[in-house]
Amino acid sequence: MRGIILVVATAAVLIYPPFVAYTQNSQTVTEIASSGIEVPLAGCNAGSAASRDWAVIPDTTASSGTAIEHARATSTEAAETLAICPSAPLKNGDVSLRFKALSGASDEGGGLALRMATPKDYYLVKIDALRDRALLLVVKDGVAEEIVGVDADVAADVWHTLAVRVQDERFTVYLDGAWIFTGYDKTLPHAGRIALWAEPGSVTRFDRIAAEPVPKPQSWR
Repeated sequence: MRGIILVVATAAVLIYPPFVAYTQNSQTVTEIASSGIEVPLAGCNAGSAASRDWAVIPDTTASSGTAIEHARATSTEAAETLAICPSAPLKNGDVSLRFKALSGASDEGGGLALRMATPKDYYLVKIDALRDRALLLVVKDGVAEEIVGVDADVAADVWHTLAVRVQDERFTVYLDGAWIFTGYDKTLPHAGRIALWAEPGSVTRFDRIAAEPVPKPQSWR
């Protein structure tokens, strides 16, 4: 990832045991995937520098017939890994997207950046198709710190659905309709932009991005 020089582990996480996955029921996943305002693919960019690595391309397997693709033949520090979307700043909310990591590149991975204050300060839900891992990281001043990482079955050349519900310090993550982990962190408490993220050296496509704020329950008011 551009600008990231250190990755360390932290204990600021709670991973529920497998039986809790049943309480994170399919209704919640359906709510996240079906709700929200769709974000135009063409609007997700980071200015002229990003245009070298990101482009909207035809893809008959995408829901709208087009996808936004990150393409970087080699893993270099110059690679632009973020495409910032023009959504309103979001603190608590549901965000979902479809992604497909193409095989044959030097790396295979994609993900979603949340609460982005700057391109060096954000949360990242990262899906690593090459290593079959799903992670939640916090990036502060360009330094990435792992909050939680779990094994996940992620095939290349296949569309996957990633859905995230963010509520204050809690991040609940679903992959292809199934809960995979819940992590906790308070480092970045404020609202921020969302962005697409791709592994440097990867060719990754994104489709059907949607976001919607989630109001606090009545009991919280």
